[in-house]
Amino acid sequence: MKGEGRVQWDPSRDLYSARDGVPRKLSGLRAIQIGVSGSLSEFYAGSPLSIEDVTELAHRVAKAHGQASPKVVKDMMDELDLPEERTYYPRCERDVLIRLGMMPGETAKSIAQIGFPSVKKS
Repeated sequence: MKGEGRVQWDPSRDLYSARDGVPRKLSGLRAIQIGVSGSLSEFYAGSPLSIEDVTELAHRVAKAHGQASPKVVKDMMDELDLPEERTYYPRCERDVLIRLGMMPGETAKSIAQIGFPSVKKS
């Protein structure tokens, strides 16, 4: 299964505000996106805990994000039954989580700056 997984840092998004119909990126916050392929993908596809069709929910979120008024966007989002988001920490020792940037430390500070231009001091 070596080489069948990918991990990348993505910007966190604020579902309650949008720019041009897309959830606004949150400055300095990152989320891990995990991708699988090959036999690893087949394993997970063949062993689901549950599957839920959220197409209608996605359409309603997109409709809310298409609104011009931030207040209307928030009001429409408040009406949705969104799943509760929570931080997931893998079962690793604290020092591993710190090294991965998943807990406060130098790596987390560096990851938070990804995609942001450095400021030159004059």
